[in-house]
Amino acid sequence: MRENLKHSLFIVLSVSFLFFAGCRAKSTEEDVFHVINVDELTEAFEKYEIIGEGSHFLTVKIDLPQTLPSSFQAYAVILDEDGYPLPKVSGYTHDPRLKGKNHLWFHFFIYAPGDWPRFLSESGHIQFIVTKGDDVMVEKVVAHRKSWGGEDKAKIFDLPSPPDEIPGYMILKDYTFLAKNDYRKPQGYYVEGKIAGQDGEWNRFIALSDIQGQEEEPEIMIEVDRGWLELTTGKSHSMPEAIAPAPPYIKGWWDGKGYFHPQPVQVVGLKLDE
Repeated sequence: MRENLKHSLFIVLSVSFLFFAGCRAKSTEEDVFHVINVDELTEAFEKYEIIGEGSHFLTVKIDLPQTLPSSFQAYAVILDEDGYPLPKVSGYTHDPRLKGKNHLWFHFFIYAPGDWPRFLSESGHIQFIVTKGDDVMVEKVVAHRKSWGGEDKAKIFDLPSPPDEIPGYMILKDYTFLAKNDYRKPQGYYVEGKIAGQDGEWNRFIALSDIQGQEEEPEIMIEVDRGWLELTTGKSHSMPEAIAPAPPYIKGWWDGKGYFHPQPVQVVGLKLDE
């Protein structure tokens, strides 16, 4: 009986020690990151490298000083000349998992079909961000000027490009698409789905949910037009037009700022079994 008790106590102590050691090792790993890697990461972002580019996309590579702990997330955002996020351009982080390499790729792309066939804008900077939970641990803005869109057909100067299908969220007020791993999160009403295309250009949205989210308490807004928004292409039509809506679409109205407001809050003609 005494021997069994000793044996049980030994097992409990051994398991407790291993658990403590594992937690301590993880804590030490992240403590070291806090002490030495902020400056190294900042320097790595300053040395970003363009590895793919086209008229509708940009891919940059960062050589990390070491693998980021799982509790950390890396993001990047395309900014205009004044330092604000560029409308219609989204991006996400990709780990290519190259053997013997400690790289991160950032894919950026423009999605502006439908009423935006010749969308053209200039970006002036790339903002790199590393977070732990809700805390920003590293933030670095680097200069990079690029013209986005503006071509009848996408032009590719170098590869790799983002994939032909990218999951994310369509923000309904201004038909802006955000990739799922974009640093920004959808605000107001949105529909979950994916954009699709080929050869470095994305021209349609595939809706995979009904309307989600919630608008903030509206300011005093005047209705200037009423009609519907076609989700696949982003085309919008006013009620007086003698055109039948192409499903899936959303009925609603536009305010004086050009923002679209669903009414009712539902997608018409949504098919999720395709």
